[in-house]
Amino acid sequence: MTFRFDSPATARRLFDDLRQLDDGTLDVSSVLAEAPTLSGYKLVLGWSHALCGTVHGHPRLQDGNKVVTSQLFFLDEQLGLARTMNRWYRLGGSGHRGH
Repeated sequence: MTFRFDSPATARRLFDDLRQLDDGTLDVSSVLAEAPTLSGYKLVLGWSHALCGTVHGHPRLQDGNKVVTSQLFFLDEQLGLARTMNRWYRLGGSGHRGH
C-alpha cells in the first residue's frame, strides 16, 4: 500500500516559507496583506495541532465559514500570523489558545 499525506510541492512551499521565516528573509508585511484572515480562532488538537475559526479572504472558501485548518506549523500571536500545511493565515481579533 502507498500513502502520501500531501503533495511534495505543498511540502516544499511550507519548508521554503519556514526557512525564509527562520533566516529573516520572509516579507511578513506582504504575507499579512495577502493571507486570508482567521478570526475568533483557537488552537485545537485532533490528529495534529490546527486552528479553528471564521475565515475571510480564502481563495476557495466562502467568507464567514467556520473552518478547521490543515496541520499547524507556526503560530505567532504577536505578529498575528500562522502557517499551516497549506497556507499562511492572518490572525484576526478575539483569538485565544485552547483545545
